[in-house]
Amino acid sequence: MTERWRVLTLMTTAQAGASVVQQALGSLSPILVATFVLSKAQLGIVFTALMLGSACFVAAAGLLTDRWGERRMVLLSGMAMTVALLAATVFGTYPWIVACIAVFGASYAASTPAGGRAVLAWFDRDRGFAMGIRQTGVPVGGLFGALTLPLVAHAYGYRAAFVFAAAIVAVTTLIAYLPYREVRDESVPASTIASVARGMRTLARDPRLIGVTLTCMILVGVQLSLNAFLTVTGVVIVGVSPAVAALAFACAQAAAVCGRLGWGYLSDRVLGGERLIPFAIICVLAAGATAALALLAHGAVLALFFAAIVLGFSGAGWNGLMAAALAEVGGPERAASALGIALTAIFFASSAAPTAFGALADHTSLRVAWLATSALALVGVIPVLWLRTHLAAPGRSVTRTG
Repeated sequence: MTERWRVLTLMTTAQAGASVVQQALGSLSPILVATFVLSKAQLGIVFTALMLGSACFVAAAGLLTDRWGERRMVLLSGMAMTVALLAATVFGTYPWIVACIAVFGASYAASTPAGGRAVLAWFDRDRGFAMGIRQTGVPVGGLFGALTLPLVAHAYGYRAAFVFAAAIVAVTTLIAYLPYREVRDESVPASTIASVARGMRTLARDPRLIGVTLTCMILVGVQLSLNAFLTVTGVVIVGVSPAVAALAFACAQAAAVCGRLGWGYLSDRVLGGERLIPFAIICVLAAGATAALALLAHGAVLALFFAAIVLGFSGAGWNGLMAAALAEVGGPERAASALGIALTAIFFASSAAPTAFGALADHTSLRVAWLATSALALVGVIPVLWLRTHLAAPGRSVTRTG
């Protein structure tokens, strides 16, 4: 194995461990609802806390990654996530769980800028595919969590599930941190906090970053609705058991793995570095899948699994494409900053989505909430198509800013 592929393996491993809870928390939704007697809006707040924590810290995480390096940030992020998950087991109250999940989200925020910077530094070609491989760590972690967390929680309680997840985070962090070595261009002077901050201000005005970010803000709302409410939809509308609903969720995460690889390969090898058209296709597929969830009949188990798979492939499969496009906008020196700026907006959008979905479902129905999500997904086509019409695609014309 060459050094760059070894680095990619390490970063993917770290991302998978970090994503066991970040992606698979939804597999515990029925258990959390039963344990704390939650409404759908209250359940949504748990996921809002997760993403709001990330939103508040991800820009700073990107800046610190460009200043301190990805290796140090991987370690700090993993340590903080482990502590947050263990703290969630101390008090068995709903507000405490929300607070600990928010801290976990803030700790998780550094993982994408750090991993994205590592891939951009080590890969001078096939970046979309490499980012897609690294981003498969997210649904792989989600798949692993969906298959294991409910089993642990049913056998020993939700506290044991959090302890189990903390152990996974700690182990995968050390696997990535210990052997990793950063690559540096010695001809480039070390960045200061001030210079990185100036670069971030320049990046924030780049139309390419703005257009891709707007579409991703919509797609992440779709993804968080999947994460938080797919299992609840299976139990309430289709009438399956929580175990079968968790299996549908696991299938969605498996499809997301395929999506993150497939969209990256399509972008690099078939479309010659085009990043925008795949985003438009993803939005259309996600709109169809969420509409299908809204129209499910009681007992439609196969339809539930089919909709979950399509939604996982599209609505949870776009993240590698995003990382490649935004890292290329920032260039090697500002890759983490570009991801940090965009992810701030994306995480804020994702923090609003679960609570909004849950509140709408409480006041109307799950079907209406899924239909509204479908309409939102279609709106995501607009920014990337406008950008492709007026500007060069991020993957084809890279302006090194800052």
